[in-house]
Amino acid sequence: MADVPLTAADFPPPSVEEWRRLVDKDLKGKPFTVLQSPLEGGLSLQPLYTPQDAPAPSEPPGVAPYVRGTQPLGHTEGGWLLCQEYAGPDVAATADALRDDLERGTQGVWLLLDAPHGLDVKDEATLARLLQHVPLERTPVHLEPTADVLRPASLLLEVLAKKAGAAKQALRGSLGIDPIAALARHGAAKVDVARTLTEAAPLITSLLKDAPGLRALLVSSRPWADAGATSVHELAWSIATGVEYLRELERAGVSPGEAARSMQFALSVGGQFFPEIAKLRAARLLWSKVVAASGGAPESQAMALHARTASATKTRRDPWVNILRGTAESFAAVVAGADSVSTAPFDEPLGTPDEQSRRLARNTQLILRDESSLNRVADPAGGSYYLEQLTGEFARAAWTELQRIEALGGISRAIAQGDMARVLTETRTARDKAVRTRKLPIVGVSEFPHLHEAPVQREARPAAPARAEGAITPPQPVRVAEAFESLRDASDRYHAAHGVRPRAFMANLGTVAEHTARSTWISNVLAVGGIEPHEHHGFADANAAAELFAKAGTTLAVISGPDALYPEAVPAYVAALKAKGARTVAVAGRPGDHEAAFRAAGVDLFLYAGADLFQLLKTLHTHLGVA
Repeated sequence: MADVPLTAADFPPPSVEEWRRLVDKDLKGKPFTVLQSPLEGGLSLQPLYTPQDAPAPSEPPGVAPYVRGTQPLGHTEGGWLLCQEYAGPDVAATADALRDDLERGTQGVWLLLDAPHGLDVKDEATLARLLQHVPLERTPVHLEPTADVLRPASLLLEVLAKKAGAAKQALRGSLGIDPIAALARHGAAKVDVARTLTEAAPLITSLLKDAPGLRALLVSSRPWADAGATSVHELAWSIATGVEYLRELERAGVSPGEAARSMQFALSVGGQFFPEIAKLRAARLLWSKVVAASGGAPESQAMALHARTASATKTRRDPWVNILRGTAESFAAVVAGADSVSTAPFDEPLGTPDEQSRRLARNTQLILRDESSLNRVADPAGGSYYLEQLTGEFARAAWTELQRIEALGGISRAIAQGDMARVLTETRTARDKAVRTRKLPIVGVSEFPHLHEAPVQREARPAAPARAEGAITPPQPVRVAEAFESLRDASDRYHAAHGVRPRAFMANLGTVAEHTARSTWISNVLAVGGIEPHEHHGFADANAAAELFAKAGTTLAVISGPDALYPEAVPAYVAALKAKGARTVAVAGRPGDHEAAFRAAGVDLFLYAGADLFQLLKTLHTHLGVA
């Protein structure tokens, strides 16, 4: 029989219904929802996306509503702008860093101003010294003040006028006038949003005519994102801020189209790769819809979007992992079509970054552009059923939240009423629970900790000033790793005081093959709390284990082994270990039906996946005398 070549027609594609029937069969009675992955903000990821979920996009890149980017050819003509952020107390050192980085690939400058961690720019001369090595005629400069949002804008304009000459049309950047971000940080007693925008209105009109590349207004999500907002809330609150700016400026005589062309958005990109891509695409969609509804022409609907890698996802422990986090977050920002991207140095949580960490951050984007060629495809996310559907879901969820904020009277009133504080508290509580139970794992901190890592030393930043009495409680920056890092900090203090770390005697039952999987897991868990595990593989009997325990120099013992050995071994081992001075005996694994018997025998606690490991480890610290 002659060979007959097979073609695609010989394998007709199965329908979604056929796939679903096979999946339901394999689930053996479990609900289909077990295959869905929940996201913060009420969204969830499906196990399969099809053309029925999200048809191919009808608009090309560069066309309203700009889901696919604001440029027809995307980043293919020169790439995105590599725009690094700078902060710190030393203006001279930052000026030198600007010079070095611009010579080595940085293209734009983003300056964080004011206390506690920003640059202290009091006058024109200070700003001129800061920018002395920056070729202002070809380098976009962006300001992000946290206190007085008008004065830095005037200072930058004065410096630009003197250094860049009369070529105003070529100037690029943003002046950072963002009174709602300042309101969130400082309260109504110090910030009058309407008055600030009224005072800024003549400047906005002037810049649109003389220097259209300089955007006067900024909408920064930093106060929300750093305080732990979900992606949906960050997106919705940013759009709500833009809405209020359009509304107030129209009252001051600036049309919505003009105000929109004067606005720069800056959003954070967190650790969930595909959802963060969808979030940035949804931001452009929503802003286009808002400006269109306000009467703005299509060209006014294009969002100028800056993306920064998130601060909340970074860790002080094993900070080198931050390089991987920053790479993934930068990758997501580029794929989503951000106009400019800032990659934070890996040591940012530790203090002022050094030259090496700035170089690694800068080169992350250079590699993505020049070696991974991410600038060679316009809208690489376009047409993905998954991302198109997720973009729509983010947009709908954020629009619902935007309507809720508008019903409260707008974002300024929502802040004044404490609504943002309430939502952030709820979000942080839920996220903290996921972190404590390791449903949200943190590599290097709550998973695979490096107990004996060499610390990375950096110059500490100044402490935040005390809040003024009567002010709105501002959203406090928080990193997801802080709870577990506090346990490691306590372990370090114990080590400094005693010369050794708090330790646990590992009483492993059965053969090495029988207990290795569980004992390895327990050793990892103990190291998360800065407790050094001392493993012993098998014993002749409970008395032999107790004799070794007496020489271990600790009061904590952990019994670990196969479940089948526990009913007989646990009571005997607990009695023997406590007779030799064990104050605390823990058992690895869920006790199940044996919990009452084990507790009666003297077991103090159980360590198992899904438990609140932070609280369990904190309890062990207390038993071991770790402050």
